[in-house]
Amino acid sequence: MDSRRLFIITIGCGLLVDVGTAWAAGGGGANRPQVATALSSNTSIPLRDMNFPRARPGTAREIPNKRLVDLLGRRESTAALPDPLRQSSAGTGATPTPILNFDGLSNEDNKATLGFRVVPPDTEGDVGREHYVQFINSIFAVYDKQTGQRVFGPAPGNLFWQGFGGICEQNNDGDPIVLYDHLADRWVVSQFAIGVDGHQCIAVSKTSDPIGEYHRYDFVVSPGAFNDYPKLGVWPDAYYMSANQFGFFFDGVIAVAFERDKMLAGDPNAQMVKFGPLPCDSECFFSLQPSHLEGRSPRPHTPNTFVMAFDDDTAGTGSNPDGYRLWDFSVDWKKPAKSSFTPLAQVDTSDFDDGLCGFTTQCIPQPPPGEPLDPLAGFTMYRAQYRRFARDASLVLNHTVDVTGRNLAGIRWVELRNEGDGWFLHQTGTFAPADGDHRWMGSIATDRFGNIALGYSVSGKSTFPSIRYVSRKADDPLGEMPGGEVELVAGTGSQMASFSRWGDYSTMSVDPDDDCTFWFTHEYYANTGSFDFKTRIGSFAFPECN
Repeated sequence: MDSRRLFIITIGCGLLVDVGTAWAAGGGGANRPQVATALSSNTSIPLRDMNFPRARPGTAREIPNKRLVDLLGRRESTAALPDPLRQSSAGTGATPTPILNFDGLSNEDNKATLGFRVVPPDTEGDVGREHYVQFINSIFAVYDKQTGQRVFGPAPGNLFWQGFGGICEQNNDGDPIVLYDHLADRWVVSQFAIGVDGHQCIAVSKTSDPIGEYHRYDFVVSPGAFNDYPKLGVWPDAYYMSANQFGFFFDGVIAVAFERDKMLAGDPNAQMVKFGPLPCDSECFFSLQPSHLEGRSPRPHTPNTFVMAFDDDTAGTGSNPDGYRLWDFSVDWKKPAKSSFTPLAQVDTSDFDDGLCGFTTQCIPQPPPGEPLDPLAGFTMYRAQYRRFARDASLVLNHTVDVTGRNLAGIRWVELRNEGDGWFLHQTGTFAPADGDHRWMGSIATDRFGNIALGYSVSGKSTFPSIRYVSRKADDPLGEMPGGEVELVAGTGSQMASFSRWGDYSTMSVDPDDDCTFWFTHEYYANTGSFDFKTRIGSFAFPECN
């Protein structure tokens, strides 16, 4: 590690782990694959036939999130640099209005189901052929996607592992992910379970029915450590995951591939291949995103690309351009030792400042008496969506930046393209209309026509935290979101006394039926209060989708 010291700040309750546990698969390192099979696996009975456990009343709690804070050598701490790509007008185009717009799960559902409330919701969801599945901390529900009516739940998140035994069944630790694997017409759900080791609990539906049987797996991905902020993506040869690994200190980012074909079949011999932790020294990597496929498959043998928004002033040496760091993960299930995780050339971009609020300060305002909210500065937001077009491939992602140098949150979004000889910057911009409000906690996706939608939270001194989205059509000028903002739901209350937590992520996805209807889910407040969030689910599409 260089002269800059990296400190760990735990947002939430403390978490201690025993770092003395050895991984059964042996050594490894940043450049060597580490191979293991699942600690345990089986196939469940249908979810609809399971008995919901009785709620056990308890105190409201916070699910922790660890982050890095570079307290020495922060070169941007005193600079007030406006974002050179700021789009200061929301645009006047025709962003589509909602088709469906309905409330999802709430913290009241947490209390009724579990006996207590939690923050943050970690609002996650995905859409399949007939259903929309939403998974938040620490419950999930299934909805009819034609009507928005709830058909199952709310149910505890660990119901997927009922009867499984071990830490996946016992714990309900959160940081959930739900994905629809459109290549197989299956559902994939996951959350971590934290004990002496860091476990990733993954369940893959046996059929297309989200409340049917599931093949269940418990993988130890972080022996003696904590696999924080795990993010997963669907790919033809694997389910790929990144996580920030912490022991007593930050170990580094890990990248993991899970053997998709065997998990789809319920094979107990399903393997995982892990790289990392990546070293954190003169350059430090954090919160990578694996590519998540929507639309048609990539060309055969295309590796999964991991990506991070890299602010060189905070994560690097301060002497290089800002940009997007990329790695190609190629897994070989026949000879896992030949798998590779290869760094690629950075894709440079105009400067951005990811050091909003100095990383540790909660500074997104709400109307009084609301507490300042956490911007989750320095995190590359979920998801990095991959889409293959006729001549090239597209990768879109977003992250929160300081657009003024004085702690005003806006969203830097980017579309990278690859025509077969490497990734390059196709377009990018920073969406931050000049109305004094903050926009953050975004999620972005592209439809099959190349139209892009970006959803996010908006809040200000006189604007209750609300959910909005904006768009661009494929033929709009590059680097702009001119479609105009649409409000999915206007908040009518502020959050109080909830540890300032917000997010920690939202989810934009695309309907597999037409490959062009967007679905977005996020949190908001209807009433001013503590631990009282609600969530919203909405869909919309451009006219050509019909």
